[in-house]
Amino acid sequence: MIPEEIYKRRPNHNNTPESITLIVINYIVFVVALQLFATCAKINTFFWVALGALALYNFFSIRKYREDYGKPQAIAYIISIGGLLLLFFLMRSRDLNC
Repeated sequence: MIPEEIYKRRPNHNNTPESITLIVINYIVFVVALQLFATCAKINTFFWVALGALALYNFFSIRKYREDYGKPQAIAYIISIGGLLLLFFLMRSRDLNC
């Protein structure tokens, strides 16, 4: 049998750490902006606007939940930023049909 404490611990499944939520949001916004605004030969200005808005969101989110960001969360966040850079160069280097 499953103990009752499990169901009380995760009401509505909203106990996802803020650091994981922030990383997922970063990847979703980045990939959508990359597909919409950074295709073919040039990078549109709106891509940089979207990245600027994402950077502001990251700044305020980390500032709001500062106590949730320990050393492991900070390392995961930095690795995810490196993954975004790698994703940018991989997506821009592929053969596009314009």
